Amino acid sequence: MAQPRRVLIADPDVNAVRALTRALRAKGYQVQHAADGSKALEVSVLRHPDVILFDELCTLIEARSFVQILHTNPRTEDIPVVVTTTSRELDRFRAFREGVVQKPFNLDEVLSRIDHLCRRAEAARQLKGDAREIEGGLSQLPLSDLLQILAMNRRTGRLILTQTHDRGEIHLAQGRPANARAGDIEGEKALFRLLSWKEGTFAFHPGPAPSRVTIDRVMEDALLEGMRQSDERARLLSGLPPARARLAVVAQASAPIDPHPVMKEILRVLAQPRRVFEILDLADAPDLDVLGSLTTMLEKGLVQALDATVDEPPALLGAAEVHALRGRLMRGRPARQALVAKVVLGASGPKAARWFLRSVPGLVASSKDPACLRSSFGTLGQLEVSDALKVDFVLVPTADAARPLWRPFLSTALGALILEDQEPVAKLARFCAFELRLPTVLASGTASGEHSTTRGVPVALRGAPAGVVSVDTDISSAIRALLLISLQGQGGSIDQAGVAGAGQV
Repeated sequence: MAQPRRVLIADPDVNAVRALTRALRAKGYQVQHAADGSKALEVSVLRHPDVILFDELCTLIEARSFVQILHTNPRTEDIPVVVTTTSRELDRFRAFREGVVQKPFNLDEVLSRIDHLCRRAEAARQLKGDAREIEGGLSQLPLSDLLQILAMNRRTGRLILTQTHDRGEIHLAQGRPANARAGDIEGEKALFRLLSWKEGTFAFHPGPAPSRVTIDRVMEDALLEGMRQSDERARLLSGLPPARARLAVVAQASAPIDPHPVMKEILRVLAQPRRVFEILDLADAPDLDVLGSLTTMLEKGLVQALDATVDEPPALLGAAEVHALRGRLMRGRPARQALVAKVVLGASGPKAARWFLRSVPGLVASSKDPACLRSSFGTLGQLEVSDALKVDFVLVPTADAARPLWRPFLSTALGALILEDQEPVAKLARFCAFELRLPTVLASGTASGEHSTTRGVPVALRGAPAGVVSVDTDISSAIRALLLISLQGQGGSIDQAGVAGAGQV
């Protein structure tokens, strides 16, 4: 049976103590009273209460000295102390870590504060004992308090956070944040996003220190910066178009000759209209830098919010094109309601694959954290071209040792979409284009998120039986190009008017 929570009230005002004591006992707390600072110190050492309310009018030992004495004693250093006062000048109490409560008491406020501190203390004790895993709700134990506890106990492991459909992780090494991930975002950018979470659940799993370290801050510094960024982010977002609005580059606007790196990155991301939160996800720069640059670009007329009626991107294929492609793929196969085609995605590691997952409108990941991002093998996500046609984008390892997997896994693919120009990916592209005779599209420049800088079709891929096209405008155009080549069949030509920025060899 769990022990009842213990509260010590150090206060010479007996009338105030009586009312608060009745309210606490009605909630199941054990309450002790001390009329002066000396008695409060004695009870603290002998009984170790969960929370102490210490009034500034206590005699013999004043509040600041009382807290200092507790924090220098290993037995009492973790007891939270809340100062109580009738004063309205609260600035002088800022040095007290647990804050101050004004008198006369608002009982609901005091009970809520005590409950919060007790929960935090229980979590800290749990981490100190043998049961080192801990889980709970962020509404009961705020993330900032939880991270302070983990930092004080110098814990190493993973803190997993969930909020509705979102998931995040913070990796700790000896109580310091070492790495963080929020969806596909990693590092400090992810950490500062997660620090703004107020709702959801957490679970801490002890384990080895992370091999990848992207954050170099002590916990206190990270928490302070996180609070600052959260406030500044809210301020900047309030001045931008609503979340549903898509932003686009103004066609007739004159872009700066030598734009700031963040502005240059935003212009790349806006190769097609996107919402603000999509821009934040696709840009590598910190959220505040992106929001600040977007604000400037809107003010200077470089970017505009599209009309609300222009909300969804156009379909990849028209109805007639979908019907024709589906008919071609269904030849010799039994009729079925919906056809799922497979496209090979040429990417050597998770970075390009994660970018693709974030960049393609309507692409649904195979899971919250697709296993293929770690193994480079399997289905990354599915795109619904129409009710009758869906496309799975799949990854295969590009290492030479994995080459025997390519033919059996990819022989039924619709085509290959190549995102990178590194040699291992180039070998996969040549295999798909010549040995499997698959239509192949090389995404470069904006269409690959700058993961490939090669322009045009390399000599090694020229003359491929099913055709090779290079697209550098945007990723949707690259996917459309691949579907159109597949529609024409092996060796067919492609209508260049239907694919902006495409050139076929």
